[in-house]
Amino acid sequence: MEAEDQRSRFTFQHDWFELVRPEWEKRTAHLRGTELRVLEIGSFEGCSTTWILDNLMSHPQSVIIAIDTFKGGMEHQHQGDHGVDQGADPYQLSTLKGRFDGNVAKCQQVAKLRVMQMRSADALIRLRQDGSRFDFIYIDASHVAIDVLHDAVVSWQMLEEGGTLVFDDYSWRGFIEDCYNPRMAIKAFVKCAKPEVECAETESQLWVKRIRNCISATPNPDATLYYWDKGVAKRP
Repeated sequence: MEAEDQRSRFTFQHDWFELVRPEWEKRTAHLRGTELRVLEIGSFEGCSTTWILDNLMSHPQSVIIAIDTFKGGMEHQHQGDHGVDQGADPYQLSTLKGRFDGNVAKCQQVAKLRVMQMRSADALIRLRQDGSRFDFIYIDASHVAIDVLHDAVVSWQMLEEGGTLVFDDYSWRGFIEDCYNPRMAIKAFVKCAKPEVECAETESQLWVKRIRNCISATPNPDATLYYWDKGVAKRP
């Protein structure tokens, strides 16, 4: 477990990750010292990035790729922590990349970090085209459901069997319309990936382990039932 005084060397204006850090310390204990390829989608000030560098990068061959535009997301535009207008730049997005750089520079394992400063939609496609593979993926970028779904689907194709995918903001409801909130996308993804997932819900996140496919696809023997009938109640 990381001592509190070790975290005090960093400068975070928004330390959201600190709320889930105790859970991470428990759930990643078995990964300490192992060779890991980590993908972090969404880094902001580097609160989670620095923790990963300090705690999961001790193996000589471990690496971490962090993806972020460092311009904030839709939820950051002109809104403060409680949805109240706090001026043109309440999150000081103009200096966000500098704050991130300053924090990660304080980590001994910073040389194992590769930063892709671009939209996750573009970065993930590039990584997949390069044949990248990962053991641990953390999704905490755009909080808009359709973006979360895209990040999940593409990154899942790069996650090794036995690997872990962590969704942040599973319980976050920053938008009045549920169709925008991350939970909608996360639940849809988990339902589609059901044959290959084991899930554990924490207070605000969902941890997903990729397992060997445990549900075989069964061809429908009745050709008359190949298509959904609009007049029949939806099947489960």
